[in-house]
Amino acid sequence: MTTYPVKPRIDVAVAVVFNAAGQVLWGCRPEGKPYAGYWEFPGGKVEPDETVWQALVRELKEELDITALEGGPWFRIEHDYEHANVRLHLYRVWRFEGSPKSLENQRFTWASLDSSDLSPILPATEPLLPKLAQPTVMALSNYEAGFEACAQRLERGLSNIKTPIYIQFREKALSGNALIQAFEHCYGLCQKTGQAMLLNSDTWLNLREHLDALPCPLHLTQAHLLSGQFQDLQCAGASVHDTDSLRIAFDRSLTYAVLGAVKPTPSHPGQPGLGWEKFLESAQGARLPVFAIGGLAAEDIRDAHLHGAHGIAMLSQFGLG
Repeated sequence: MTTYPVKPRIDVAVAVVFNAAGQVLWGCRPEGKPYAGYWEFPGGKVEPDETVWQALVRELKEELDITALEGGPWFRIEHDYEHANVRLHLYRVWRFEGSPKSLENQRFTWASLDSSDLSPILPATEPLLPKLAQPTVMALSNYEAGFEACAQRLERGLSNIKTPIYIQFREKALSGNALIQAFEHCYGLCQKTGQAMLLNSDTWLNLREHLDALPCPLHLTQAHLLSGQFQDLQCAGASVHDTDSLRIAFDRSLTYAVLGAVKPTPSHPGQPGLGWEKFLESAQGARLPVFAIGGLAAEDIRDAHLHGAHGIAMLSQFGLG
């Protein structure tokens, strides 16, 4: 019987450091290291006596002379190399002290998160960028609760927001002309404002007889995710309620997942929310960005980022205030 050596697993802390302008800090690997000249996020190996955050703080100080003060886990991803299995722990850092300096003979720069102005990018990093750079806010439609109220809420919210967001068209109770009217308003609003629209897969089943083709990517319900439906259509993400579904969302190569409910919601009376600690426990093991949903408003975004969320999804709270 042939035996093979067990590869060591190396945990690596990866810092995505944001400045006030929304740019992120990139480092260029110096001569003498593998992939010299490639751009990457700063970070390094987690030592046995360290947490990931402690390793990240140490590496940023050693490499660039900045002190990370506040940040939160984003998600983890694994790469199986010939010599080892490397697990990358991505952290978002939004508060730090000091100005970056080159302490290890490496170049660095502030640039966009999608790195459109940098080349080449480290092969392990480049595939992650579309997921990292996607919107951090998702607004859900609710025309079924009243067309005018929802239309005004979405219009007001989109007029006040300056960054890209997702708009998920999700209407469980509408059909016929009422559904078409709501869809046309939402689709037109997204076209006008340049925001990305997603179509809930349950809603798509009621809408598709009225449309020639799928107008935008699907957001899958958990039932549709688990059943494997719509494999032939473009699917962006899915709603999930457990870690097994998060794994399936990753295996299906989705861009994101939405997990909740974090807090109690009027739509589920008597049901306690997950809470942030349980959300973190599930989201930390995910290998893709996870939105938090359930009773959340704009002021919850910091708590969401501290507890492993890529961003938040809002129903009634979007467009208020």
